[in-house]
Amino acid sequence: MQKTQNSRDLLNEYTRTRDLEPKMLEQKVFAIWKERFGVPFGKKTVPVSFSDGVLKIYTEYPTHKSELSYLTPGIITHLNAELGETVLTDLRVELRSIQEATPHPHHTKHDPTNSQTPNTPRTDPTPEELDQVEQTVTGVTDTELRTSLRQLFITQSKEKP
Repeated sequence: MQKTQNSRDLLNEYTRTRDLEPKMLEQKVFAIWKERFGVPFGKKTVPVSFSDGVLKIYTEYPTHKSELSYLTPGIITHLNAELGETVLTDLRVELRSIQEATPHPHHTKHDPTNSQTPNTPRTDPTPEELDQVEQTVTGVTDTELRTSLRQLFITQSKEKP
């Protein structure tokens, strides 16, 4: 139990110092969406961003957009109940191609006009950052969680200016 508490403290500290809390919350919202609403809507909807309490969903089907608009208050209530706090305030549904809308698993916002170009340098994490990531995830006993956290933290290190 002590190792679990220490791991949790390390993860909390790392996410706080790296400003990862919004991205982790977004991924949690996306996971709940896929788990709870993936059944009725299948792969016909894609959550693409969560920012300032607004969850943006893309769909290719006008009927799904209408249905989701009608169900918005209940969806907001359900997602906030799953999250244990009121973080979702609005749901925006846009008609877009799902192929172009599928977000990278660790990007908060999808903007096809703002993709990286060869002129945009992408820096790899420093050895110190990699060492910090490894120290942070070492105490996590769940292999899948440890791998996911490592990938998330390394991706965030690469994206930091």
